[in-house]
Amino acid sequence: MSVFTTGIDLLSSPLSVSSLSSPDIMSEGTIGLVTTETRSEDAPKSCDELSGRKLLSPEAGCIAKILENCISEVEFVLTLPAFLKLNSLTCVADTELSRALQEHQTLAERLETLEGLRQESGGEQEKGSKERAQQDFKKSVKNLLRLVRARPDVISDFRLEQDMEVGESESILINELKKFHSHMVEKLLTSVSEELKQTLYKPTSSPVIPSHTMDLMNSTEEKLSAAITEKDAEVRHLVGIISTTCKTLKMYLRQKTTNNFFYDIYLTHGCVYLPLQKNEELEKDIESLLQNFDTHLDFNEKEHEKELEELRKQEQSFSVLEVEFNQIQEKHRLEEEKRKQEMKDLVLKTKAAIYAQAWWRGYSTRKALKNKGKSKKAKKGKGKKIK
Repeated sequence: MSVFTTGIDLLSSPLSVSSLSSPDIMSEGTIGLVTTETRSEDAPKSCDELSGRKLLSPEAGCIAKILENCISEVEFVLTLPAFLKLNSLTCVADTELSRALQEHQTLAERLETLEGLRQESGGEQEKGSKERAQQDFKKSVKNLLRLVRARPDVISDFRLEQDMEVGESESILINELKKFHSHMVEKLLTSVSEELKQTLYKPTSSPVIPSHTMDLMNSTEEKLSAAITEKDAEVRHLVGIISTTCKTLKMYLRQKTTNNFFYDIYLTHGCVYLPLQKNEELEKDIESLLQNFDTHLDFNEKEHEKELEELRKQEQSFSVLEVEFNQIQEKHRLEEEKRKQEMKDLVLKTKAAIYAQAWWRGYSTRKALKNKGKSKKAKKGKGKKIK
C-alpha cells in the first residue's frame, strides 16, 4: 500500500479556485490518494466486474480500491469550482458544507490578493502572510474533503441536478486514470506464467502510454524492486544460517565417525571398556547438544510468535487510539467554535448595556434640566405678584 499513498499535495495546493481545474496543475501536481468509501457515478468499474470470475487477493483489492478512491477525489476537485460558483446562489442545501465552501472561497480570494501584493512589493511581511494563508488554504481543503466523505448523497444529487461537465483536459485526465485502474487490475489478476506468455508473444507495436501514467508505473516498479531486494537480503540471511547449521552438523558427524573409527580400533586390540565408555559419553553429549538446539529453536519460534501477536495488538490499539484522537480533535474544534460564538454574544450584550445606560443617563439629565428650568420660572412669577 505504501506504493500508492502519495499525499494530498494537489488537493491542498495554494492556488486560486478557478485554477484547481487547470490541466497544467493536474499534470505537475501530485494526485492525493485519500482512502474513502464514496464513489461518483462515473467512477471505474469494481474489481469483481473487471476480473470476471477471478477474485483479487486482499492486497490487490486494497490497491484497486485506493485507485478508485483516487479517481473519485480527482473528480470532486475538478467540480469544486462549480460548487463554489453555485454555492453563492444557495444551491447547496447542507449548512455546514455551504459554510465550508464559502470559507474556502474567501481563503482563495485572499491568497490571490496576497500573491498580487507580493509580486508588486516583494516584502518579507507579504511572504509571511502568504505562507499563513497557504496553511489555512490546505486546512480548508482537508475540511472540504472530510465533509464530502461524510455526505456522498448530497454531492451525487447536486451533480445530477446541475448536470456538471468538466473540460477536455480534465476529461482526458479522468479517462487516463480509469485506464490505468483497469490496467492495474488486469496486471494484478495476471499470473506469472500468463505474464510471461504475454511478454514472449506480445506484438511489436506497443500502445502509447501517457507520461504521467509512465511516471506512476516507474515509481511503482522502483518500489517493487526495492521490496524484492529486501526479500532477497532476508533469503540470503536465512541461507547463511542454514549453511552454518549444516557445517555444524557436518562437524558433529565427522567427529562421530572418527570416534567410531577409534572405537573399532580399540575393539580390534581388545580394549573394549574404555572406548565404550567414551562412546557413551560422546553420544550423551551429542544428544544433549541436539536437545539444546531443539529447545532453543522452539524457544525462538515461540518468541517470534509472541512478538507477532504483540505487534497485531499494538496495531489494533493504534487504530483505536487514532479514532479517539480524531474524535477529541473534532470535539475541541466544536468547543472552540462555541467559545468564539459566546464571546461574540457577550460583546454584543455589553455594547447593548452601554448604549442603554448612556440613553438613560441622557434622558435623566434632560429631565432634570427641564424640571430645574420650570422651578426657576415659577419662582420669578411669584416675585412679581408680591410687588
